[in-house]
Amino acid sequence: MIISKKSVVFILGTAFFIYLSIMMLYTYLPLYLKFLGVPIPIVTLTMTFAMSTFFIFPPLLGRYSDKLQNRIYFIFIGSVGMLITLIFLLFTNNFIILNILLFIFGFFTSSLTIILTLYSELVQNDQKWISYYNSICSLGSFIGVLIGGMMIDIFRVENLFLFILINFMLSIIFIVFIRENRQLILDYNKKVPEYIEKKVIDNNPEEDNNISKSIYYSLLFRNFGIIPILNILVIIMSFYISSNTEIALLVGINPLFQFFIMLLLGKILNQKNIKAFMLLGYCLSVIVIVGYIISVDFWGFLTFQVIVSLSYSMFWMATIVYIAQNSTPINKGRLMGYATTSVFAGTTIGGLFFSLLLTVFHSNYYISMLFMIIFPAISILITAFLFKLPEKKVI
Repeated sequence: MIISKKSVVFILGTAFFIYLSIMMLYTYLPLYLKFLGVPIPIVTLTMTFAMSTFFIFPPLLGRYSDKLQNRIYFIFIGSVGMLITLIFLLFTNNFIILNILLFIFGFFTSSLTIILTLYSELVQNDQKWISYYNSICSLGSFIGVLIGGMMIDIFRVENLFLFILINFMLSIIFIVFIRENRQLILDYNKKVPEYIEKKVIDNNPEEDNNISKSIYYSLLFRNFGIIPILNILVIIMSFYISSNTEIALLVGINPLFQFFIMLLLGKILNQKNIKAFMLLGYCLSVIVIVGYIISVDFWGFLTFQVIVSLSYSMFWMATIVYIAQNSTPINKGRLMGYATTSVFAGTTIGGLFFSLLLTVFHSNYYISMLFMIIFPAISILITAFLFKLPEKKVI
């Protein structure tokens, strides 16, 4: 049973345009910074700084939304804040002001990500419907990368923020029609086991012991190793491929494949195979980094973009379903926030480490990338030996 089909549909529409806009920004921001004349190691630092908000704010905002038992306020604040920040970004070429605005943009984006928590509550943690959400996000990311590359080829990269603003405004149309239905969500949870009912009624902030903390460390180390490379992948591809449209296709094929893979995973994921999919996803992450080092043409990059799609879809879908099905309304926002924080803590710290490697090795990407293989390998070990499934399924 879905608590509100209309709100679910509007959330899916919102997610599509949000991820279209965000993917367009973070994919082509390195090219925009390169256009401004920013040195490559500083480009990596800027990307790291911009994404640092995603590990600082999500657990704080998630905890506060759990306490208030309200998600929609955070969604509205995040969307309006992102819109205003994008308008300011249109009118600045100053590198310092640009970084400040990107940090503010990240804060409001963190607030808006609570939309996934509300969605999982409205669909009662159903893995099939969660797969629809992730697939829509992936489809939006694909379209964003593809349109962004085409627009840059036609109108040049200096108009990047205008493209993003126009697309993001479409998400506002969907957001205004979303309704939270908080009482229905709480009423549903009163029907599940008695100990959950007590937690919901008392609003007790006690940690949910059904969640294995190892998932957060696995997410951190995987993203430590691979995301800093993905952040400058368009620059690496540009060494071998001259067309921005072809580069856009290569980057965009990643979320496009994710769209179909996540739909499939929504049908086959269960408590018995969640750990296996996490492990396989992290193993493929190691292979991907090796692949980016040896790729020298369109087809080489295409092959490993398909593999990175499989990697991300498997470990992320398995992790989100695991959290959703083993949490309640009083801790779901916080636990989802911890997952987001783990991803971007790894991204931020890994970005700083990768920048240091690029500096030490005089911007030699390939030697620097070799060191990054270690970290998704650590995720494999953590998941293999420390991840435990709950003895009793919560929901």
